Amino acid sequence: MPENTPWVSAPNPVLYSPANIQRYRSLVVDKSHRYAWRLDNDQLQDLYLKNVSDRHLEIGPADLHFLHHTPAPAMAHGWHVHVLDINQAPLEEAKTKLAGRAQVDTHEHDILVAPWPLADQSVDSLACGNVLHCLPGARFRAKAAVFDEMARVLTEDGVAWGYTLLGAHDPAISPNPLARLLMRSYNKAENTFHNTGDRYADLERELHLRFAQVELSVMGCAAVWVVRGPVR
Repeated sequence: MPENTPWVSAPNPVLYSPANIQRYRSLVVDKSHRYAWRLDNDQLQDLYLKNVSDRHLEIGPADLHFLHHTPAPAMAHGWHVHVLDINQAPLEEAKTKLAGRAQVDTHEHDILVAPWPLADQSVDSLACGNVLHCLPGARFRAKAAVFDEMARVLTEDGVAWGYTLLGAHDPAISPNPLARLLMRSYNKAENTFHNTGDRYADLERELHLRFAQVELSVMGCAAVWVVRGPVR
């Protein structure tokens, strides 16, 4: 696709089926994170424990593992959680897991398409984990609509965080043989991974263009970010 043509995503109801969502923790969080991507689940959970607010947006929830294991910051009537995904099954799973704990608004929407169905400055916290490497686009600049919308919906004092797998050839990471094999396979598979061109330096640039405070680091095969101060 030409550089100046907007990228869009497509749903993948086979990959993100209700049955696969039930397998997500075992296959992805427990196994892939540990053996392939070398992600520290305790550190990822800490991002939620430190930052989740009573007006939260969860992007690409999968099985909602980390948010599900985060104590509610408010009583059920006071915790408002927006959940945004292009696939239906993760949205249904989010409603099930948050039932009785939060007021949940689900949005079936492609995060590459602006505007998102949320108002300006409407959330105080925002999480986006294991999502950007699934979005089509030659590199992070092609996925920039996501960063624009993050900055738009986040309040002045809000915080956004997330993590994404970098391309296997990024000099910022050192994938093990299993990680290289899986990335090769997932990038060849239809509508699964699109991160061959994703680079740490490019992500850093895109975040600094839109947020006054950027904390960016490498964890295994992933870039992990915490950002504040959206630039209006």
